[in-house]
Amino acid sequence: MIETRPVRGRAEDLAFHALPARLSGAGWAPRLRWEERRLFAPATNGFLATHDVARFLAWRDGGAVGRIAACVPHDPAAPATFGFLALEEDPAVLRGLLAAARGFAAAGGREALIGPLSFTINHEVGAQAGFFDRPPMLRMPGTPRWLPAALDAAGLHAVKDVLACTVDLATEHHRARFARLAAARATDMARLSIRGLRRADYAAEVRLVAALFDDAWADNWGAVPLGPAEVETLATLLRPLLWRGEVFIAAWDGMPVGLLSLVPNIDAALPRDGRLLPFGWARLLPALAGRIPAGADQARIPMLGITRAFRRHPASALAMGALLDAGFGLAARRGWRRIEISWILEDNAPMRNAMARLPAPVTGRWRLWSMPAASPAQG
Repeated sequence: MIETRPVRGRAEDLAFHALPARLSGAGWAPRLRWEERRLFAPATNGFLATHDVARFLAWRDGGAVGRIAACVPHDPAAPATFGFLALEEDPAVLRGLLAAARGFAAAGGREALIGPLSFTINHEVGAQAGFFDRPPMLRMPGTPRWLPAALDAAGLHAVKDVLACTVDLATEHHRARFARLAAARATDMARLSIRGLRRADYAAEVRLVAALFDDAWADNWGAVPLGPAEVETLATLLRPLLWRGEVFIAAWDGMPVGLLSLVPNIDAALPRDGRLLPFGWARLLPALAGRIPAGADQARIPMLGITRAFRRHPASALAMGALLDAGFGLAARRGWRRIEISWILEDNAPMRNAMARLPAPVTGRWRLWSMPAASPAQG
């Protein structure tokens, strides 16, 4: 018999965060337990001040066999979500977990949830829907082959796919093409500047990055602005990735108009059990410094965008090209030969066309579903 109940006490907290590693042989990617626990702690994640979050575990014969989290924003315009899934391949376990999330959302006055999202579309997105042999990538979920069909069978409705595209620096055409374009448009290039993040003014720079992100992504499906507390959490999560990574900011006549972030793929070095102690640091610290294990020489571009007003400017393509040129140049200097650009909405035709020109073929796909919330009585 399956029992699903809220996480209570330290032992169940530990069981919740240990489950992905325990199920890693069944297709679930391990998580960095220390970082994940901080996401559920109000003292280290200000996001929780404006969102109600509940965690649930499914139990069978005294052992945890599944987990889920549900998130209800205080802002009624923002969607309720479910995520942090990990479970054995058992329809009864999945039904119990989804019912728990639905009941929590319904009790919060919501009629539907979107997921998997951990916690929002600004964080980890979706369940894998193909490309299951891809290597692990920083904050891109790794989930089993059976999960999409199981979510369909549970009555959820697929609503959106997002993609990853990967460019191989040995075969990309962009830098040579951009050099010719920049030479032909020298006057415009004199008005365009690309710079890295100013570490000496880190807090203000992260606020600028968040403002550019909110503007550039505002028209995207499911966009949710970053709240002030969430920006502080972003600053904390981003700092170690910038030891060897970078955020590039494009400015036109001194006004910021776009950004690109490039970070090392530390997931290639993540301990399989998700633990930092006693030996996990020995693998993770070199990856944070940019020394990715042999055969996993990849990095990720999680942010690439131009502000909405500047997209109509004749030099917007020049700014996008210059950002990619700077990102690819840094990757080459770091020895990162393959760069994943993720994620991209499947129906974002301008970005898909830009990826085709690099070329950066599709190398990953994730899917999001919607499900109605139960009534509080049902929950």
